[in-house]
Amino acid sequence: KESIDVPASKINVLLQAYISRLSLDGFALKSDMCYIQQSAQRLMRALFEISLKRKWSYVAYRCLTICKMILHKQWSIESPLRQFGINNPQNKLTYSIINRIEKCQFSFDRFLHLSSAEVGELIRMPSVGKDIHKLIHQVPKLNLKGQIQPLTRSIIKIELIIEIDFEWNDYYHGNSQEFWVMVEDVDGETILHYEYFILYKKLIHQ
Repeated sequence: KESIDVPASKINVLLQAYISRLSLDGFALKSDMCYIQQSAQRLMRALFEISLKRKWSYVAYRCLTICKMILHKQWSIESPLRQFGINNPQNKLTYSIINRIEKCQFSFDRFLHLSSAEVGELIRMPSVGKDIHKLIHQVPKLNLKGQIQPLTRSIIKIELIIEIDFEWNDYYHGNSQEFWVMVEDVDGETILHYEYFILYKKLIHQ
């Protein structure tokens, strides 16, 4: 909405172009995009850490979402399967398959409950249903179970059980995966506790 002469407009457009994986012509634009991408990651990370310290739940969630969009060059409304790479020799993902998945009136969580045959039918490509079903279950996902015990009027004890709910693949997941675990109040406005959790491959069966 701003004028093209406003610096914020250029930053906004270049950052959106970067997340959308658009290619630009000209050394100057490419140089500016690289600088904005690096700066945006640092700034959003700083805002995320500030919101954690201030215990702002919603702000922290939004900042973390933007951080992930910049890091993975992917909008939050797009399918998580894009993270595996399109036209990657390690899988059978193509732009056609991704577009069909994203056009379905299904949330990604609902895909987790479908069989490989149902996935193939849904995207009208039965031949790749098994491969896409396998990738769906390789998207990192955890199941959390908590036991809460009040100790005093202002202190509670929380015992958290973390269970892995995805298939580990060394090519995609490496040796570890990182997660943020947060405990919110009943209104979802204040962070009561947060912790950075690293899941190592050697711990997935424990």
